[in-house]
Amino acid sequence: MVGYNPKFLGNQQLEFEIPLPTFGPELEGNILRRDSLRKELYADYVHYTVVTHREQRTPVVVALNIDQSQFRGTERKRWRTDSRVGNAFQLNNDYYHHNPWDKGHLARRATSAWGETQREAQVASDQTMFYTNASLQHENFNQDEWLELEDWVKDLTRDRDDKITSFSGPVWFDHPRSITPPGRETALIPAAFFKIVWGHA
Repeated sequence: MVGYNPKFLGNQQLEFEIPLPTFGPELEGNILRRDSLRKELYADYVHYTVVTHREQRTPVVVALNIDQSQFRGTERKRWRTDSRVGNAFQLNNDYYHHNPWDKGHLARRATSAWGETQREAQVASDQTMFYTNASLQHENFNQDEWLELEDWVKDLTRDRDDKITSFSGPVWFDHPRSITPPGRETALIPAAFFKIVWGHA
């Protein structure tokens, strides 16, 4: 299935559904809506779905399905923009070039790189390399605390059928820091990030 599957954790013995989140009135008005997106709202990729903040040009939430039993090693490809979302609503490499800010995957490439075949896993890996799946993360955080959390999710052993679902996204506080690349609009930097994980105990 392309995109996040809310029934991913269900099986023949258990009907279980984790729907994509809804948004309160204050945030709802800032959610990007375009005809090119599913239901004008959802950017679907292999195994995951993104909802984008129209003003911040970064994900509000990324919902990812993970099957640990089908992980495969894959090659890393280059980052690119997604025309469905539009260049005006995603932060490209100008915001990450020659500064301490990393492209923080919200659907991690290695955790998304799974499938019944090597080709399927590679396609899934490739589809994490869109700027729509990235958020400004300081290099120290991205390569330390966030990486440790991502490793914990990838190696999680508390689920009985190797299937996990996660929601990830940025947190915005008052008075955020910002970055303004030459010739580009200012982008605000998230103050923190959240990750929610489900699995079968």
